[in-house]
Amino acid sequence: MILLHAQAVRSFHSLAKVACVVLVLLVGSATGADERPPMSSAAAATFEVPPVEFEGPFGATIRLEANERVRGELVDWFETPPSAANRNDDYRFLGSRFQLGVRVMRDPVELFVQFQDSLLYKVPDHAPGPGGSYFANTPETYQQEPMLRNAWLRWKDAFTVPGLQTTLGRQLYRDGLETPLSDPTLAWLQKNRCAERLVGPFDYTHIGRSFDGGQVGYETQLFNATAFGFVPTWGGYEINGNPEISQVAVAGLSATLKEGAEPPGTSTRLFYLYYNDHRDIVVLDNRPLAVRQADHRPLNLHTVGGQVLHVEPFGPGKADFLVWAAGQLGDWQSLEQRAWAYALEAGYQLPDAWASPWLRVGVDQSSGSADPSGRVHGTFFQMLPTARLYAQFPFFNLMNNMDTFVQLLLQPHRMVSIRTDLHWLRVTQPNDFLYAGGGATSSTNFGYTGTPTGGAQDVGYLLDAALTFTPTRNLTLYFYYGHVFGRGVIANAYVDKEANYGYAEATLGF
Repeated sequence: MILLHAQAVRSFHSLAKVACVVLVLLVGSATGADERPPMSSAAAATFEVPPVEFEGPFGATIRLEANERVRGELVDWFETPPSAANRNDDYRFLGSRFQLGVRVMRDPVELFVQFQDSLLYKVPDHAPGPGGSYFANTPETYQQEPMLRNAWLRWKDAFTVPGLQTTLGRQLYRDGLETPLSDPTLAWLQKNRCAERLVGPFDYTHIGRSFDGGQVGYETQLFNATAFGFVPTWGGYEINGNPEISQVAVAGLSATLKEGAEPPGTSTRLFYLYYNDHRDIVVLDNRPLAVRQADHRPLNLHTVGGQVLHVEPFGPGKADFLVWAAGQLGDWQSLEQRAWAYALEAGYQLPDAWASPWLRVGVDQSSGSADPSGRVHGTFFQMLPTARLYAQFPFFNLMNNMDTFVQLLLQPHRMVSIRTDLHWLRVTQPNDFLYAGGGATSSTNFGYTGTPTGGAQDVGYLLDAALTFTPTRNLTLYFYYGHVFGRGVIANAYVDKEANYGYAEATLGF
């Protein structure tokens, strides 16, 4: 019976993908590339066909939405010592994610239900890197699981108050994207350089995470205030994304001043986030293992921060900068939490020049723990982020990290965008770890890993490039390749100081 059910699930996944492709080719509408810089208003070619929607009962409009994302990944990790248990550091694997949703709209109410089916093929066993993270959560080389990704009800102008909106149910929450910005440069900075640093749906992975709970927001033309409370689901690198992680809760407040006439080209935001984790697991920090195993107290963390985004016409182009900063207090089990993080970034773009070049530089840094035997935990904790937005080669994150980078964005054609980055990576405290990961994936997996530094501070250099090709609004092709030139930290932990990570991805949707 189990075999028949598994075969039925695989057959449904295949048939659903075929149906998605056929429908998209016939009636496809747009999906855009997340990393495409806002340097040109020209849209990619598209089929000008109405969306797949029809009239429902009581004057409602019903819309069908579907997308299929397929990605082949190549990992050539830092070579581990011969005595290490994880020896499979050079591998390939395939991932697929199909989503089918129904959206029902009748002002002032909107309902959205979305099912997702994720499939992983040839997941490496006992390996480091992204593929090994899937196996560490579910020790199978072939994985497939359906899940309920979204099921929420939104009420606009709630209680007849203009601008008041509530959203209840299972949903995807993105810290920093409570309200969209209209200026294309500010919108890109908001989405790609501020959002999801601390709370996000982790959609880089083939499963992602959802949040069960609710949010309420009040919005005017220039201002947005949002409050939320959620319990995250399993997911991320865990193939089963249906259950809740009931022992973890996140809540927060956000106030955003959108761009207006005074001061022009500026948006500011203040936020507060609360994180509680009382799972009975061993957390990761730089204390001895026996001490961590004996400490069963929960995590209670309070994070307060803000950001400023600004764009200014300057000479033949536009200059931009952002400041993002956060401080963290509370209880890290039996330790006091005292941590901080910041980002300082600036850029200059020439929208009217060929390829609309946009050059950006920046420094992103967070605190680490200096004393493993002290009473203060000083490592900034990212909670539940989408870490890959800021670590394209995800062997690090914004925990005990200093990332100095230069970035070039190009758009040589309306269908093509290119991004190239060079990062100089260091740990803030050499007595702490080089951390990686995106937060809790289940009730038993903490969600973060740490590489011992061996007393070194210099991690190395990351050079990477990404190309996005959008031949039609319904089809996006994405290619990424990154190479790490490791230094002290990597040399102390691995035999080979260099690593490669790349993937090719196709997303088809309507």
